[in-house]
Amino acid sequence: MRVFQRRSSIPGIIGCTDESRVKIIASKDSPNSDLNRKKFHSVLLQGVCNEKKLFLDTYAGEPGPLHDYNLYQKFDLAERITTRSVTFYNNGYLIGDLAYKLSIIIAGFKNFGNITRREVNFNKKLNLCRVEIENAFALLKGRFRRLKFMETVRLDFISLFIITSTILHHVFILNDDLPHDIVNLNDEVREVRRNDVNDVGVNNEGVDNNAEQKRRNILYNLPLD
Repeated sequence: MRVFQRRSSIPGIIGCTDESRVKIIASKDSPNSDLNRKKFHSVLLQGVCNEKKLFLDTYAGEPGPLHDYNLYQKFDLAERITTRSVTFYNNGYLIGDLAYKLSIIIAGFKNFGNITRREVNFNKKLNLCRVEIENAFALLKGRFRRLKFMETVRLDFISLFIITSTILHHVFILNDDLPHDIVNLNDEVREVRRNDVNDVGVNNEGVDNNAEQKRRNILYNLPLD
């Protein structure tokens, strides 16, 4: 939390969440079921990471065009947050992208042509922290290159492989074993972005009023660059 605040001046961030696509071959029985909006076959990996790029929570295996927020609703962490079986200390929260509706996850402001200077400033500072989840996915796929394309249609095996990879990724980072000699992080990040299915256009129905008020409070207390 303190690392994120030193970087962005935004208090309370305990982690970043996003999704990434894992390419797969098309199912023979239902070839369009796992086709996403960028017209390649994939399953989704949802992750939460901290400032060290450690995955704190993951969910994998959902095929096709589901966007971030609908995937988040299937995420075990979402249920635990909703039922309050998990709570965030010191009024902390996660940050996500514009596809997430506001609840315990705070996103940036959408730009419909009328975005204010303060909102641009907020988005810029938020992205200084949110880049960690992009980097975490980039490191994961750079080390476990099978995650770039899985030649199987068995979703159970795909999910198991993805989650096992995130666990091993966690172990490697805890042991300071970073694959700088085999992974070009900038190249991997660019590939992650190319494969991302951007859901900026989703609406914000059901916005949590408390979360929106929290976002506004942060907005007006942030120093302007």
